[in-house]
Amino acid sequence: MHNHHEHAAVPKRQVPYLTGIILNTAFIIAEMIFAHYAHSTALFADALHSISDVASLILAWAAVAVFGLRATDTHTYGWHNATILASFINALFLLVAVFVIWYEAIVKLLNGGAEPAGNLIMIVSAFGIVVNFLAAKFFAMAGDHKSDINAKGAYVHLMADAGVSLGVVVAGLLTMLTKWFWLDPVVSIIIGIVIIVSSWDIFKQSVLLIFNGVPENIDEVSVKKAILDNPQVISLHDLHIWGISTTETALTVHLVVKDPGDMTLLSHLGHMLQDDMHIQHTTIQLENNMPNEPYNDI
Repeated sequence: MHNHHEHAAVPKRQVPYLTGIILNTAFIIAEMIFAHYAHSTALFADALHSISDVASLILAWAAVAVFGLRATDTHTYGWHNATILASFINALFLLVAVFVIWYEAIVKLLNGGAEPAGNLIMIVSAFGIVVNFLAAKFFAMAGDHKSDINAKGAYVHLMADAGVSLGVVVAGLLTMLTKWFWLDPVVSIIIGIVIIVSSWDIFKQSVLLIFNGVPENIDEVSVKKAILDNPQVISLHDLHIWGISTTETALTVHLVVKDPGDMTLLSHLGHMLQDDMHIQHTTIQLENNMPNEPYNDI
């Protein structure tokens, strides 16, 4: 028995991604120009981080765009796992950005540089807070960031950007008041730490899904128990659970049952796994209770 729950393409899901891409691209252009004139490594770091975010938003948006493509003979699950790949590349972009930011900050600490223009840094970064908060707000309104790690990754990055911009504002203010020019590169290093901390969970989950791991929101022990609790099920073996996208889970299992011809059992188990365990794609094979045949009851 195969229980397959189709998802139609929903154009409204693309709105938060496209909004974030447009707003951040416009802001990056302005931020890179002002970073040069302000002689600010922190502002440059923020802009570089934003570039990686736009790239990751484009990937995340592309994954959502292909999510509704129909399955074919060669891609029987469609292109749903593009969301997993996008989440993984998203995290890699951030790690690369962190190392570039740290390199620029260390070079400035060791070699010194021109005095950063604190007032200009504050003004530009304040706009960054507004831009990233507005873009993140669109994800919050859509609600996908709570259940989809692809959307969650984009949402977390945008909120982290807003926080990073706030840190740059503070650095600009302190630089103006204290003339401690080393604050600018130090804030850049702190920005890198914030990026790693905020994106680590996304990276970990995407790697798990790439290697067909059980999604973190699925408890394999509970799934097994729920199946075995059915009085018609004697034992099970070859239970496999994996993510086929950042929001969909698949399961295959062989069940030794009292009556392999009982189609109501298949229907009951399929609905139970989908409604209670959030497993959308289930393939269940029923087998006779052969007394002398060994089974690996996993």
